[in-house]
Amino acid sequence: MLRRLTLCVALASLSSPALADLGDNGVGINAHVPDDAVADLVAAAGVNWIRVDANWFQLQPARDRYDWSAMDGAVERAHARGLSVYMTLAYTPAWVARVPERRADGQTHNDEPAGSGEWAAFVEAAVSRYAARGVTHFGLWNEPNLPQFWDGTADSYVDKIALPGAAAIRRACSTCVVLGPDLAHVGSYDTFLDRVLERASAAFDVLAHHIYNDWPENGRQVWDGDRFLEALEMRRSSFTRASLREVLDRRGWTGEVWITETGFRARPGDAAEEAKQATFVRRALEEQLLRPWWTNTFFYEAVDCRPFQPDCGIDGFGLTRAHTASARAWPADYRAKPAYEELRAFIAAHPELPGEAPPPGTEPPPPPDAGASSPDAGAPRADAGAPPSADAGIAPTPDP
Repeated sequence: MLRRLTLCVALASLSSPALADLGDNGVGINAHVPDDAVADLVAAAGVNWIRVDANWFQLQPARDRYDWSAMDGAVERAHARGLSVYMTLAYTPAWVARVPERRADGQTHNDEPAGSGEWAAFVEAAVSRYAARGVTHFGLWNEPNLPQFWDGTADSYVDKIALPGAAAIRRACSTCVVLGPDLAHVGSYDTFLDRVLERASAAFDVLAHHIYNDWPENGRQVWDGDRFLEALEMRRSSFTRASLREVLDRRGWTGEVWITETGFRARPGDAAEEAKQATFVRRALEEQLLRPWWTNTFFYEAVDCRPFQPDCGIDGFGLTRAHTASARAWPADYRAKPAYEELRAFIAAHPELPGEAPPPGTEPPPPPDAGASSPDAGAPRADAGAPPSADAGIAPTPDP
């Protein structure tokens, strides 16, 4: 009974800030924690948004210690180049008490916390810090319908992450925008999303979703499984999983939808696949412009994970590729793929892209957080010139 009462109070406290009119189109790129070169290449593409990974386990490596250094630099670089930041908050630190693992995988970042107190405190601290630095849009976890990112259920995501996280964001910043649940469009995503929206649609101001399904123009046939528009809004038949739009309509969602991850994996140096990657970018933006409810698209990702990470298993999604692992400057140390040039050309040819974005903050950095310890000399600190790191397993292969 107490649990139900707590959830009712949490739901009642969620009130959405006023949003831009539907149809104010944006375009972004996923960039993890960008260095100067990656921030430069994102800005040079002409987009107005950048998505960054604010990983809880890195930003709060111990209960009594935060290390904001790498994220501070990423936000400063983005805003210095006129980019608005979508910041995804996610992933459990090892020091947090956790429920027993449903799947023994040796990882902690995907574990379900035993409670929501530590998560809410982290979210409030992060939002307080970065809202003061001009960040207005915050996401609650990444792909929680995939076990490698969330070892819980849809209900535990609602109870432990979405409701307490949204309330924490709004306590820290009443004008900030809450996004989620950022599901991967694979498997029975529709069952997961339906449950989240049934219980917690008020947690989100913008519905964020990931679609990697390909286009007929690239040769994907209906018998290969869902293509992009079928995943988005046109279910193939009553025997296949529901499209995103079908689930949203069922639950009465009439607000904005952002596709916060999408892209095509092209084997590096394969001219045919890189041409398909460019077609993928063009088709996604063409279709976005036809729908007033789909208002932003973030392409995955800024730069290939190799050669920076030799063991990366998802190499090829980047819009660019570094010549060597010691790359430090754009454009000298990178190759722009056809998809990057297509993105830049499409934006230049369509004045409605990108649309207005919230202006970066102009306030000076706040003083050190009261009651929060500053990073100590022994804390891991990101080199401002270090290459970005891909988070494990992002960009799932669409299944039928």
